[in-house]
Amino acid sequence: MTKPTTTPAEAPAPKRRRADAERSVAAILDAALEALASDPDSSMSEIAARAGVVRATIYVHFPTRTDLLDAVMEHAVAQVVEAMRVAEPQRGEPVEALERVLRATWRQLAQFHGLLAMNTARLSAEELHRRHVPMLDQIEPLIERGQKQGVFRSDLPVAWHLAVVRAIVHAASAAIQGGRIAESEAEAAMLTTAINAIATPRV
Repeated sequence: MTKPTTTPAEAPAPKRRRADAERSVAAILDAALEALASDPDSSMSEIAARAGVVRATIYVHFPTRTDLLDAVMEHAVAQVVEAMRVAEPQRGEPVEALERVLRATWRQLAQFHGLLAMNTARLSAEELHRRHVPMLDQIEPLIERGQKQGVFRSDLPVAWHLAVVRAIVHAASAAIQGGRIAESEAEAAMLTTAINAIATPRV
C-alpha cells in the first residue's frame, strides 16, 4: 500500500496554524500587559476578553498564571530594551546620553508601574536581576565610557552603578504607586537623583 501524499493545497496548513498561534500569543501578551498594568489582580477572563480570545486559548499557550506573568514581564522588558536602543546610548557625551536613555526608559516604563511593583514583590532579588540583564547590558558600556572620561565615579565598579541606577528607577516607580510623588514630578526627580548618585564628585 502506498502512503498518501500531501497535496499542495494541504501544505500551507501548518504554517497558517503557526501564524494564527503567534497572533494569539501576541494579542494575549499585549492584553495582559495592559490589564495587569492597571490592575495586577486582573483575571484570566478579563485578559482573554481584551485579547479577543476565549480563556481556554490563554491556557493553551500559558498553562499557569505564573507562566503568563513571566511571559508578560519578558514582553515588557523587550519593549524597554527597544526604547533604550532607539535612544542611542552610544551617542553623545556620557551624562547627556545617560539622561536620554533613562528618560526613554522611564517613559516606556510609565505604561506599567503596577506590573513592575507586582514583579518586584513576586520574584527574588536574584531572579529580578536576571530579568533586568537585557536592560543593564544597554547602559553598561555607557557607564564604562563615562568612567574613562572621568564624569562617572571610577572608584566603584560598573556593577554598583548599574544597581544604584536600577534601584532609583524602581524607587521612583514605587513612589508613584504609593502616592508619595506625583507622576508629573517623578521623571525629573529620578533623572537628577540617578545622575548625581554616580557622577564624579566635584572638588
